[in-house]
Amino acid sequence: MLELAFRPDPKLREPVYRQLASYLRGFIEAGRLPCGEKLPATRELAVALGISRNSVIQAYLALGELGLTRGHVGQGTFVAARPLPEARPGAPRGEWERIPPTPRLVPLPREFAWGGLFALRARDFPLQGTLRRVASGGAFRFDFRGGQVEGAALPRRPLSRALAGALSRHGAALAAHQDPRGWPPLREQIAQRLVARGIVCEAADVVVVGGAQQALDLVGRVLLDPGDTVVLEQPGYFGAALAFRACGANLVGVAVDAAGLRTEELARLLRARRVKLLYTTPAVQSPTGAVLDEARRHALLALADQHQVPILEDDYDSELRLGSRATPALKTLDRAGQVVYVGTFSKALFPGLRVGYLVAARALLDRVSAAHFAANFQTSPLLQAALAELIHGGTLERHLRRVRRLYAERLAALLEAVERELPEGTRFAPPAGGTSLWVELPPRADADAIFSAALEAGVAYARGDAFRLDGTGSSALSLSFANLPAGRITEGLALLGRIARAHSARGGRTSGLESRRA
Repeated sequence: MLELAFRPDPKLREPVYRQLASYLRGFIEAGRLPCGEKLPATRELAVALGISRNSVIQAYLALGELGLTRGHVGQGTFVAARPLPEARPGAPRGEWERIPPTPRLVPLPREFAWGGLFALRARDFPLQGTLRRVASGGAFRFDFRGGQVEGAALPRRPLSRALAGALSRHGAALAAHQDPRGWPPLREQIAQRLVARGIVCEAADVVVVGGAQQALDLVGRVLLDPGDTVVLEQPGYFGAALAFRACGANLVGVAVDAAGLRTEELARLLRARRVKLLYTTPAVQSPTGAVLDEARRHALLALADQHQVPILEDDYDSELRLGSRATPALKTLDRAGQVVYVGTFSKALFPGLRVGYLVAARALLDRVSAAHFAANFQTSPLLQAALAELIHGGTLERHLRRVRRLYAERLAALLEAVERELPEGTRFAPPAGGTSLWVELPPRADADAIFSAALEAGVAYARGDAFRLDGTGSSALSLSFANLPAGRITEGLALLGRIARAHSARGGRTSGLESRRA
C-alpha cells in the first residue's frame, strides 16, 4: 500500500469524502494502486488521515459506484480490475477480466500520481479558467485582448543600439555576479524618472524585478501566510488575484465606481476583519480606467494607517495617460512608508521585456530582494543596462510621446465604433489612460453565446468575469485598442456588434450618449 499524503482542503466546497475519493481515484487510474490491491480498513485509514470514518466509508462507496473498487463482505475493499490496452473499444466491463494480457518482456511503467502530491494552495489554482475567459492562445482576425502593444511602433533600431552599447561598454561588468536589487545605473534612472510621478526616492529605495507580475508575487510571498486576507478592487486585475491566490491568501473584493475604490465600503470591511494587504490601481483602475479621486486617496491612506494595512499601488499604465495629465501617484501622499509602489517598462515598450520595479520601505525591500534572489537570482542585467541607455538618451520618452498620440487616435475610433455598433443599453466610459476600454453589455445580452460566437468568427476579447473574484460579470468585456489600426478596430466592432445584437433579446431603446457612456 502506498503511503497516502492526503489532506482535505477546507476552502473547497466539496465534502471531505469526495476529495478523498478523487485523491484515491488518481492513484488507481495511474496504476499506483494495482488491480486487486486491498485498500486499508476504513477505521485504520480514518485514524491515519485524521478524518472521520464516515468520510472514508462514503469515499469507498463513491469509488465503487464508478466501478473502481469492489467490496467483499468480511474481506474488505479491493481495487477492481481495470480495462487492458488489448480490450476492444466498447467491450463490456464484464469482459475486462476475460481478455488475457499480451505477454510482455518489459512491463509498462506506471504513471506517477502527481494529482495526490500538489500543495493545498495549488489544487484549485484558477489559471486555466482565467485563461479561457481572456481567450488565451490562437491567432484571431480582430484581437482585442489586453497586454499588447503596436509592434510597428517599437523603437527597434534604438533598442538594438542600446543592447549593443550595453555589451560594448559594460560587457565585463554584465558577465559578473550582479546585485539582486538591480543594475545600479537603471535604479538611478528609475529614481530620477519617478520625480514626474511626484515620488522622491533614491536608488537604494528601488528594486528591479521581472515585470510588475513578479513584483506582486514577491510582495505576496514576503507578506502573506496561507489564510491571510487580501483586499482587491472589483472588478480588478486578474493577474493580482492569481498571484495572491498562489500564496494561499483569501481574497475579498471592494467595489469601484467612477471615482475609483469605494473607501466607505473598505472602511466597513476593515472594521469587520483583519486584512493583511490591499491591492489597488489608483492612477488608471484596471480594468475600468477610472481614477481614484483626491478625497478617496486621503481616506484610503487614513484607513490603511488606522488598521496597519500595507497598500500595494500598481501604477502599471500611468505613463500611457490619454488626454489630461496623470494624477500624482498615491505614494506621493505616503508619509509613513505604508505604500509599496510597483511600476513596469513592459507596458511602455513591449510585454516580452519583463522588467519592472518596486519602491518601498527598505525593511520590506531587503526581504523582497532575498525572495527575488531565491527565485531567479536577478533580472536580466543586459536588458537592464539597455533600458538605462534608452532612458539616458531620451529614446524612451520620445517613444512614449509617439504611442500616446497613436493610442489616443485608436481609442477615439473604438469609442465611436462601440457607440455605433453595440446593442442599445451598452454602457462604457472613456478610460483615463492605458490601452483598454471597459464595456458593459445590456442585461438582455447572452454573454456566453456572444463570447463563443465571437471567437468562432475570429474576434477575441477578455470577458468581464475574469476580473471578478466571484465569477460574475460575464456580460462585461475588456477591449484593447493598442495593437489594431483604427480601420481594423472599426471593422472588428462591426462584426462584434452583429454578433452581440443577434444574441441579445429585444428591449426598449435608450436615448443617446448619456445612457450609453457611463
